Amino acid sequence: MHLTLAFEHAFRLGEKRVSAEVVEKVLSRAIDELEPTLTRKGYDAPALAGLLGAKPAEVRDFLAGTLIADRALQFTEQLPRRVMHVGSS
Repeated sequence: MHLTLAFEHAFRLGEKRVSAEVVEKVLSRAIDELEPTLTRKGYDAPALAGLLGAKPAEVRDFLAGTLIADRALQFTEQLPRRVMHVGSS
């Protein structure tokens, strides 16, 4: 995922090669977001859907920040109870 983000960012900048600076910029922005953190812990969208009693599409919308507010609040309240050690590395 991070490599893809770096390539996409370099493409948008018009760079033919992905520089270390671009990779560092992308990694520093994305590495601590909720989705990468959950993925590193083994919680992908289908796994989260099972834990939260939701559809995978809802989970993807939640992770993208586009889920309706009431449902997003439900997920936000349920995550700490259902997912172990999300904040730690």
